[in-house]
Parts: sequence; C-alpha cells; structure tokens
Amino acid sequence: MSAPILASVRVIDMTEGVAGPCAATLLGDMGADVVKIERREGDWQRSSGRGDPGRIGNAQFLAINRNKRCIGVDLDRAGGRGILERLVARADVVVSNYRAGVMARLGFDHARCEALRPGIIYCTISGFGQAGDYAHLPASDTILQAMSGVMSVVGEPQGPPLRVGFPLIDTTAANQAVQGILLALYGRLSGHGGANIDVSLVAAAASLMSGGFAEYLASGRVPPRQGNQNALLAPAGAFEVAQGRFITIAVLRDAHWRKFCTALGLDTLIADDRFATNAARVRNRDELDRIIVPQLRSGTSEYWLARLRAADILCGPINSVADVLADPALRACLPLIDTQLPQPTQVIGSPIRYDGGFFGVRSPAPAKAQHTREVLREAGYGEPEIEQLLAAGCAFTEQS
Repeated sequence: MSAPILASVRVIDMTEGVAGPCAATLLGDMGADVVKIERREGDWQRSSGRGDPGRIGNAQFLAINRNKRCIGVDLDRAGGRGILERLVARADVVVSNYRAGVMARLGFDHARCEALRPGIIYCTISGFGQAGDYAHLPASDTILQAMSGVMSVVGEPQGPPLRVGFPLIDTTAANQAVQGILLALYGRLSGHGGANIDVSLVAAAASLMSGGFAEYLASGRVPPRQGNQNALLAPAGAFEVAQGRFITIAVLRDAHWRKFCTALGLDTLIADDRFATNAARVRNRDELDRIIVPQLRSGTSEYWLARLRAADILCGPINSVADVLADPALRACLPLIDTQLPQPTQVIGSPIRYDGGFFGVRSPAPAKAQHTREVLREAGYGEPEIEQLLAAGCAFTEQS
C-alpha cells in the first residue's frame, strides 16, 4: 500500500478482548491514528492464553493490536475523564465494546461524545445491543456461539454441540463494525454528519447463519448438526484416505458426479438411479458412503487429490496451521506481516490486497500505557500538567 488512506482519521479505542481491538486495528491498518485507552488493570487479552505474557502481551494480543498507540488513563478520576474529554474532542471515531450502560456510567455515551465532538462517529460492539432484557449481560465469543445457535449446528449429528475453535463471532463483528465506520466516514463526504453505530455479537452470529435462519422461518425445520458432511450436497464433506489422513470433496453438479465416478474407478455408479441426481444422492447418502468410503481409504491423499483435480472436482487436503504455512502456494496467498517484535515475528494481517499489497505494520502492538506522555503532549498538555496528572494517578505510564 503506497499511502495510509485514513491518515487524517483519529480513532479513540476503548476496547478490550478481541472484537473491539480487532476493529480498531483494522482501521489502523488502513492508516487511521488509533489511540488505545487502557485502564491500570490492562486489557485482559494481554494475559490470556498460555505462557508468560511478558511486557506487551500474548500472541493473540500482538496479532490484533498493531498500528495503535496506548495511553493509560484512570477514568474513575475526574482528571482522567478530563483527559478523555480532550481526546474525544479531537477525534473522528470512538469505538467501544463494553456492555450496555458502561460508557454512560463513565460519562461517554453517544450524546456526551457528540456534544464534545459534533459529527463524531460512535461505534459500540456489544453482546446483545443497547436495549432489551439481555443488553446488560456480559458476553464473549464462546457465550454467543452458544446463545446464537452456532454451536447447535457444529458437531456430528448424534454428538454434542461443539464450539468453533477460534473467535469467529468476535472477528465477524469487528469486520462489520469497520464496515459501518467506513460507511459513516463516506457519508461525511456527502454531508451526512456523524453516526451512532452498534454491532451486536448475536446479530453478527445470525448473519453468518442466514441460510439456517431462513430455512427455519420458511419451514419450521431446525437446522441439524451436519458433522463433516454438507447437508445440501452429496458427496460433499471430509473423507478419510490412506494413512489416517483426510481430504475434503464437494461435488456441485450432476456433470461433476459423472467425472467423480470415473476418477474413483466407479463408472458403474453413473447409471445407478439411486445416485443420478444430487437430490437422490443426498437422500441415499448412507448407501453412497458405503461404496465410496472404502474406495477412498485405499489411496493416499496425494493420489486422490491428483485424480480429482485432473477431473475438475473440488477437493483439498484438510490442513493444520502448520500445513498451511508449509505449503508455498498457500503461504503466498496469506497477508503475513512483520510485527517488528522478536516473538512472534509475523502475524496474519488484513486479507485486503490494496493496490497490489497488503496493509503493513507501521507500529507494533504497544505495551500498556507506552505512549501516555506522547499522547498527552499531542492533546495540548504541558510538561508540568503531565507530571501533575501522573502524580495524581489520573494517567499512568508503562513504568508507573
């Protein structure tokens, strides 16, 4: 990327965890000046996971907090709130992901921020929105995977519901929040002024399952757990091959089915009425599996992938993270970016390739309160005022 497109945009990042920090980082990737407001206890994400979080934080924190600066502020003190008032008055965007009512208790709800900075773009990422019986409940990706219905469709048909093994809903909400903020920034160009945006995790989750919700609303049928099979297609899903490995296959059209049969050396199935159409194959999936599963187990993944790809059948190996990074062709697709830190040296950045390149790292994830003095100076505080704020505990640095 030749130039940071959002270089003139100032963002106040009042977030912790995953969804909010990820949203603010994506704006930072695009060039925005992002200032993270951190309490003395710190963003809980710094110390989650395995191992010693060290001075800055764990790998997840480093991955989703690049391209921002951090100021330590005690918002329970009047002087701390005064600092934030000054920062908001100079900002274009405020992003928070506290539960409903917290920003108001701190004195920085939308109305207050709009008064401080007319035309402010105010974005909250919440569990259940800003109103309703659940609005004040704490929320997280895991809890929302359960409550939104996501876990109900993950797992084997006869097994227990399962959690997706990464913060799917948090990152979806982050991307949707950024879409809303970019829409509001664009709206300013045509005189629409500011905006009050809220993205709830439950709505973000439901948007991922729009097909399942539509099915239920239309027919009353609850989407079942599908396991490794695609309920709409057959054969489609994960299949074991030789040496205990797995590949995935998806036969989309009846023309592909005929090619699939030839690739597997099962041409006799082409004329079998039980499998002549996708609807028939879905209906007779168990009978079909009894035929093709032993055949697939007789060959290695390399053998079957070569034959299936030659027949133009959708297929691929089921990879681990290590497998992905070890595959040069896949690795070339990834936005691996330098963290400017010893460990990890690289993280996955935004997947947007802009003018031929991915967004890079202008600054690594900050230590807690690393930029307090710098940000206070930019906000117009003189050195004696800064020392008074630090001495009174209204602000703090990484050393204090």
